[in-house]
Amino acid sequence: MKPPPHPSSPSARLSQSLNGTWEIAPGEAHPPAAGWEQRVPVPALVDAASPPYRWQDHLYHWYRRTFIPSSPFASELAFLRIEQAMYGTSVYVNGTRIGGDCACYTSQEYDVSSHVIFGKENELLVRVGLKETLPPESAVGKDQERNEFVPGIWGDVVLVMSGNPRIRLVQTIPNVRKALVEARFWITNSGPRDLTAELRALVSEKVSRTKASDPATTRVSVPAAGECTVTLDLPIHAPSLWSPENPFLYTVDAECLLDGKATDAVSTSFGLREFAIRDGDFLLNGKKIVLRGGNIALHRFFSDPDRGSLPWDMAWVKKLLIDIPREHNFNFFRNHLGQLYNRWYDVADEHGMLLQNEWQFWTTSGTREQIEKEFTRWLEDNWNHPSIIIWDPLNESTDEVVQHQIVPRMKTIDPTRPWESVDFVEQHPYIYSLGPVLIDRRFGFTEALERIERCATPSMINEFLWWWLDRKGNPTALTREVMTRWLGNDPPPSDIIAHQSFLASELVELFRRMRVDAIQPFVYLSNNDGPTGDWFLGDIRELRPKPVLQALKNALAPFGISCELWDRHCTAQEQRTVRMFLFNDTQEPQSGTIRWGVVDPDGVWLSAREEAVEINPCDTVILPVPVMLPDRSGAFTIRAEIRRGNGPCVAYSEKRVFVLEEPHVAPHLRNRPCAILADQPGIHEFLLSAGVDAVPVRDVDLGRCTTLVVGEGMIAGGRYQARIGAITKFLQQGNSVILIEPEFDVTEPETLNVALGVELSVVRREDADRGGYDSYIFAEDLSHPLWNGLLPEHLKMFNGGYGGEVVSQHTVTPNVAQHVLARCGLQLAVVAVAELPVGPGKVIISRLQVRGRLMPGTGPDELFARRVDPVLRQYMLNLLAYASGSQEQPK
Repeated sequence: MKPPPHPSSPSARLSQSLNGTWEIAPGEAHPPAAGWEQRVPVPALVDAASPPYRWQDHLYHWYRRTFIPSSPFASELAFLRIEQAMYGTSVYVNGTRIGGDCACYTSQEYDVSSHVIFGKENELLVRVGLKETLPPESAVGKDQERNEFVPGIWGDVVLVMSGNPRIRLVQTIPNVRKALVEARFWITNSGPRDLTAELRALVSEKVSRTKASDPATTRVSVPAAGECTVTLDLPIHAPSLWSPENPFLYTVDAECLLDGKATDAVSTSFGLREFAIRDGDFLLNGKKIVLRGGNIALHRFFSDPDRGSLPWDMAWVKKLLIDIPREHNFNFFRNHLGQLYNRWYDVADEHGMLLQNEWQFWTTSGTREQIEKEFTRWLEDNWNHPSIIIWDPLNESTDEVVQHQIVPRMKTIDPTRPWESVDFVEQHPYIYSLGPVLIDRRFGFTEALERIERCATPSMINEFLWWWLDRKGNPTALTREVMTRWLGNDPPPSDIIAHQSFLASELVELFRRMRVDAIQPFVYLSNNDGPTGDWFLGDIRELRPKPVLQALKNALAPFGISCELWDRHCTAQEQRTVRMFLFNDTQEPQSGTIRWGVVDPDGVWLSAREEAVEINPCDTVILPVPVMLPDRSGAFTIRAEIRRGNGPCVAYSEKRVFVLEEPHVAPHLRNRPCAILADQPGIHEFLLSAGVDAVPVRDVDLGRCTTLVVGEGMIAGGRYQARIGAITKFLQQGNSVILIEPEFDVTEPETLNVALGVELSVVRREDADRGGYDSYIFAEDLSHPLWNGLLPEHLKMFNGGYGGEVVSQHTVTPNVAQHVLARCGLQLAVVAVAELPVGPGKVIISRLQVRGRLMPGTGPDELFARRVDPVLRQYMLNLLAYASGSQEQPK
């Protein structure tokens, strides 16, 4: 039998683009009678009109263009396809309304067969409205961080002409293991009688057009004014799998024939690839893959005043979506809160960028019926794109109907992709910024880090890095909220920009050490005038990356390295064991050499060691290595590098450390007794080891002392409260009381008596979505004796404690006026150290946690075990010297 011919009848279908320059006019609900004074490109938005007008002042906007259809067929069908339009459409052809739709992100198709006049000029009118004109059933969604919702026809407009029956829809379901594609076809009969047609299909290589499968044919019975579905399995010869490294594309070429004559023909692009979840990992074509990238908030960018026509400029899109990300070790993006312009998916397919396709639901809108209708169309529009690997229906929200009723239905329609929030859950740990350095509990829209690390499903962290700058490098409103917490008041612009890179490196390295499966800091592209800015400088047309992208390039290097070090305070000639994490995110074994040691401020290696390493595909090697700190004080860097063979450095990790020598002890502390009231070990032992005449309260007459040191939590105990009268008298005689961490162990609100008439209110804050403990302290006045021998950078990341915690999540408020000596927290609103005058004496409230940091511990040397901190040792001695009346400056 002679095989069926290769489908090659382009005349069976004609697709006529109606993109280009249209007329536009603001108006009311009904078509305008005249006044087409503006022009606007399609696709684009109404604010691209020329001359411009105040689109916000009008509920509706009317687009108009004329066209002459291509030559008709014997039995002509014509369908108008508007791929994407916002917000709500109404369509007129030659003065007749043919329909409308409230879908804003998915395609709309209208049968215009009986309305279009072939061979003559036709008029097409399309009305769009403002977001508020949408009906209540609309699934338009919400985005609380959008500046504006600009309407417009933002997708392609096409007139599709064919014979009858036609191929309405094609779905390709690749089967990598069997090296075939399951091709599903929806065949539609617009006529009044049943038809028996023939469907022919084969697979071709998209670029070369070489046949890649044997042709297949089947007979199809299509009911009158109805539709049927047909499936063909097409085995592929010598298959090439699609991947970011090899974005090889095929097409399913199909034609429908009636009585041997082609009535329709369509070519559908696809990639032979499988994306799945197995044993807690993401798998691409059966192999584990680590997803590295960012977020593209295209619909927020639509509000950017500098946006112009850039989203529809494919040269700009390729540079944004492919060239720059690939240069910076990205292989993945989430399109955040809304569909991309459809041609972006074509670019991602052709060049190998993986995508998580998120609907614009930051909390839902609309009816179940409309959501299901639009979700179905969402899948139909996009299911053949190999670049789209994940469907994502919701952002930072839950919805019982969507997640447990609609998504299961969608999974039967497209069984080839997982759904975020159903098959796995993304995390948004805005830590080391809005939140504390690390989290051991639920915080906002993220679980505790330990739970993320041990998650049975793939772990995805696709929002973090709350450090947003505009394209001039200025902090956005949301960054100003947190900036002082980490940089203090009025930091120089260079520090603000540098901190973004520092934070990106610190967090990405952390998440890689946790072996998170997908890492995507926020946000690569957004609205410059919005709350988050993006990662570009200057004119957005030029796509000039901010320094943060270079930091991410290094931190996300597929063959990479990270030092695990949270402590930043060391003593001279101290030897530390540092765990080096070596990453191989590629599908091939990697070998190379690591070099590590200490580097001085000029970049000179003061010590260095090397070791050869080999790492299996998609694996991590943990290597504990010794590091000897210098024999002098100063700021240094522990640096580790990795290179392939004898080649150049491909990735590095750096942790800045501060080396301090033995603390200075004011001479008068050696011969003037101070009283100690403490149960926690550390304070008394340290003071004695430093030569201070420190005596337990029970063994000394307060009258012989000038200072009383009250240890952690002791103020609430009976031994302190029983001495309130004596302590008050002690203060009235001009002496000092130091309260160390008075909030220690307080879980319920308490009022603590400090002296007669002096109280502290202590409340543990909830801080469920922001705040938390603090690791950075800022002195109000660096010339104060409390900070003798200490620099501002010393007051950050103290040794041990989860993430260097030094001030707990409490609010401590005295009932008398206080003189603040140091602050911390969001907007520096938390008082870390304060002085209360009590008569001629003073009470110093020091909330800095010194426990476990003054003397060597006896427990296991775990990652967050509290270790000797030379900064807190010097601080403790300064505190005591100041309280006892000495203003001596240390040498």
